[in-house]
Amino acid sequence: MSTISFKAKKHRTRLSGLLGIIFLIFARPDPGTLSLSVVFIILGESIRIWASGYIHKNRELTMTGPYSLSRNPLYVGSFFVGTGFIIAMGVPWLGMIFFVFFVLLYWFTVRWEEAKLERLFPDQWVAYFSRVPRAVPVLRWPGYRPGEFSWLQVKKNRELLNALAVMGVYAILWGKALWMAQQ
Repeated sequence: MSTISFKAKKHRTRLSGLLGIIFLIFARPDPGTLSLSVVFIILGESIRIWASGYIHKNRELTMTGPYSLSRNPLYVGSFFVGTGFIIAMGVPWLGMIFFVFFVLLYWFTVRWEEAKLERLFPDQWVAYFSRVPRAVPVLRWPGYRPGEFSWLQVKKNRELLNALAVMGVYAILWGKALWMAQQ
């Protein structure tokens, strides 16, 4: 896999954090944008928690729960969370930057991860790859395969910390909206 794919995977959290700080500086949230955004943010974080309760990274090829519908439900959830924050920030050009950043970063990350999964689980990967779409089922709808959701797994995958960070950023945006209303 390419060096770019590896670097995107390795540095995506730092890059996302830096971009998030820049976005917060330029954000112009107001109660209307914040109220609309919460639907996307809750949906996205719910998808991430759901996916985190199933995935056992590098131990098995997770093919149940949300992974029976999308090969990358964590990233689908991240997209909804990011879209919610873009709506909350109330600055359309930030949305264009977010979309380009998200597509490029995750394109390389997903390619790297898929190559890794194919190496780790060659017998299962081909069937899974051909049955389940990369992101959102649009052209074909794979059958849902229930599995066992585990809150312990959510904790192990540190998704509860991510949820706290999401709530913290949302609170910062509300604080900025209130501060801007007083100016």
